[in-house]
Amino acid sequence: MARQARLISPGHAHLVQLQAVAGAQPLASALQRDRFLLWMREGLDASAVRLHAYAVLPQAVWLLLTPDSAPELSAFVQGLARRTSRAQERAGADAAALPSSARAPVWAGRFRSAVVQPGEWELAAMVWIDRAAEHTAGIAAVAAWRWSSRAAHCGETLAGASAPVMSLPTAYWSLGNTPFEREAAYRQRLQQGHSAACEAALESALRRGTAVGDAAFLQQLEASSGRRVLPARRGRPRMKVA
Repeated sequence: MARQARLISPGHAHLVQLQAVAGAQPLASALQRDRFLLWMREGLDASAVRLHAYAVLPQAVWLLLTPDSAPELSAFVQGLARRTSRAQERAGADAAALPSSARAPVWAGRFRSAVVQPGEWELAAMVWIDRAAEHTAGIAAVAAWRWSSRAAHCGETLAGASAPVMSLPTAYWSLGNTPFEREAAYRQRLQQGHSAACEAALESALRRGTAVGDAAFLQQLEASSGRRVLPARRGRPRMKVA
């Protein structure tokens, strides 16, 4: 059975996740994560993709991206995945002697993605990404985690940080009239976190590869894409009686 094409809506933000295979940590060291940030900067320079938020963790990468076209999103993320895989292969002492079929995979299948409605849902996705390190075992100093967009969104500077260039969405600029107001408002959102319903909606959209937003946005996306975006109704379809 042919794999269904990825749902991509150019001009909208997309929540993206690259997850390592169980037990693997392809970005475990600071050097590996610094190198990944460099690849992100190079990829952004060569792509029609805008970056809004990111978190590079030992076993996963979270991104919020807006592509100008469907191929641009896939090419950018797949390029990062391939470069990480090749670096892992070179790191092994005898990796070159192994056939490609015998090399252990780095990432757990293809990357996940979900279209995000502009406005509040974009901010929710940004906060979710910037809080990702808090939910990762082994990361103690979350506030000092320099491989995420958290510090940049909060107006903080971390020693040694070399962040890729970001393009903040309109929703972020609407948080205040000055940088201080916007950063303070965003910090407050980080402290508050999400409701259980919001987290469930983000997780569901990412798992199903669809979208997150209100009913009107999802209906519009269904109409433009020809894909089911709204959750199917529970139970059996109603029988039509003549």
